Amino acid sequence: MLDDFRHAMRGVASTIHIITLTVDGAPKGMTATAVSSLSMDPPSLLVCMNETVSMHAPMACIDWFCVNVLTTRHVAVARAFSDSRLRDVRFETGRWSIEDEHAPRLADAQAAMLCRRVGHHRFGTHSIFLGEVRRVWLDGAPDPLVYLNGSFQCSGPVTT
Repeated sequence: MLDDFRHAMRGVASTIHIITLTVDGAPKGMTATAVSSLSMDPPSLLVCMNETVSMHAPMACIDWFCVNVLTTRHVAVARAFSDSRLRDVRFETGRWSIEDEHAPRLADAQAAMLCRRVGHHRFGTHSIFLGEVRRVWLDGAPDPLVYLNGSFQCSGPVTT
């Protein structure tokens, strides 16, 4: 059943996000596809994260994180943040803005949402982090980078 479930989920397109936070003045970040809006009142998101990734422990302890929605222009950023060998140089790829101590944001992200972490729930191998959106930055028309069947894909309008 696990193989069938994995195969089924590989066929579901997911938008690529970079989750960022700051720990002791140092920026940290990772790619994530398990991000979803939760509520409009209050504006909130949920981020699901495997407990084995290096960002899990810091995410469980911080107050602020940023969800950066990538566009088709950000394939290099997505690759840098998904390769653990590049952990120390990830923020050298892309245009990052660190306006305050909360969390870095990708300056030209389709959207960047600064969240105050308000909840943390464990389920199976993952944690679900709840964030109340406190600030939003927008940049241009939607052109999300998506992940489908094990690779980055460009989304596009459906023509009929």
